[in-house]
Amino acid sequence: MLIVVQPLSAGVRLAAHAVRAGIPCLIPTQFPELLPPEVTAGATVVDWHPELGVPGLLRRVEESGARPTGVVAGFEYVVPESAELARALGLPALGAEAAEAVRQKDVMRRRCAERDIAFPRSVPVAPESAGPCPLPFPVVVKPVDCGGSLMVSLCRDAEEYERALAAVHRPGEVKFHPSPRRVALVEEYVEGPEFSLDGWVDGAGPHVASVTTKFLSDPPDFFETGHIATAPARSPHGALLEEFARRVVEAFDLTVGPFHIETRIDRDGRPVLIEVGARLAGDCIPELVLAGPGVDLCAAAADAARGVRHEPGPLSPVSAGLAFVTTDRPGPFAGTLSGAEPFLRAEEFRGLVPEAEPGTVLDPADIFSNRVARLHFEGDLDRVERLVASVLTEVEVDIAAAGATGTQRPVLKEKEGVRA
Repeated sequence: MLIVVQPLSAGVRLAAHAVRAGIPCLIPTQFPELLPPEVTAGATVVDWHPELGVPGLLRRVEESGARPTGVVAGFEYVVPESAELARALGLPALGAEAAEAVRQKDVMRRRCAERDIAFPRSVPVAPESAGPCPLPFPVVVKPVDCGGSLMVSLCRDAEEYERALAAVHRPGEVKFHPSPRRVALVEEYVEGPEFSLDGWVDGAGPHVASVTTKFLSDPPDFFETGHIATAPARSPHGALLEEFARRVVEAFDLTVGPFHIETRIDRDGRPVLIEVGARLAGDCIPELVLAGPGVDLCAAAADAARGVRHEPGPLSPVSAGLAFVTTDRPGPFAGTLSGAEPFLRAEEFRGLVPEAEPGTVLDPADIFSNRVARLHFEGDLDRVERLVASVLTEVEVDIAAAGATGTQRPVLKEKEGVRA
């Protein structure tokens, strides 16, 4: 039985893949309501909260009566617990130090220094040690153990720095996080194009499935607005970044399971590590890697966890990309987009997926409340890059006027493109 701990984001997709593939699954989670019906019906879903820790996970395994065959972290925040559970069960697992190094960004930076991986200069700042910015502006301020670009901010002066620091230090709930550390990581801003390197590790070593081009919102936030998944051999930076990914995997002792490495290429042309995670990427990246390079990262992660070598076959030359349509104006969503029609007629267009209902109140300052749709494309890298970039600058979200009851344009609906 494959154990998928606390599946959220891409972890839900992984659980659904395992169920469809006929793999018996045990899913300990505190969020069963977020699982699709097919997962709830096809897997053994049990109650587990992070405060119950690994002893609670072991009790759920024992109560299931099944023989565990592998463990996968279903989300960033449960990587250490998942690794400890796998070790306790004698299954393929990350070591304790490796699991901590990929979860805590201050520990991650120390590992980079010890293993000669380029990284931004950084200083951890706890609430009790807050003071003037320890590095020259501009700097990036981020929490040491959160994900999803939460509270990540570019600061260009002391006022912005103090505001960003206060956001990280301020007590309060963090979505899906049981006990966030209120420590900020202050680091130098690295200018340059950003990529993620997505793949997995099994008994045959690391496999890099995609060099994923990233599109980000304007400063001070770093909200992700688009991605393009490309086989390393088809990327102009592929050889450089694939070699970097292998070095990072070795430096962090990633011995099994998926990895998601975020990097920028600096002005000197060298990759600099922004973050590394021992879990599947979110934001539809596994979907793009399957549609483009042709690798099912969910299948690879499930196989690796069970000690099975995954064989994806030759990678496809197709690049798959998406652009999130976001708002820069607060207000209720009118249910329509301006400027989208030309992109729906593009040969590379593969689908438009709504992400907000008409009437939803949109907030450009909240990554969870500013997306209304995503447009998917497949084709040559250069062409897909131009389409994604153009959507981000040319398609606008229509905000309903006060008291408006409708619009003459059709309400946004899911649309699919016609493949050649």
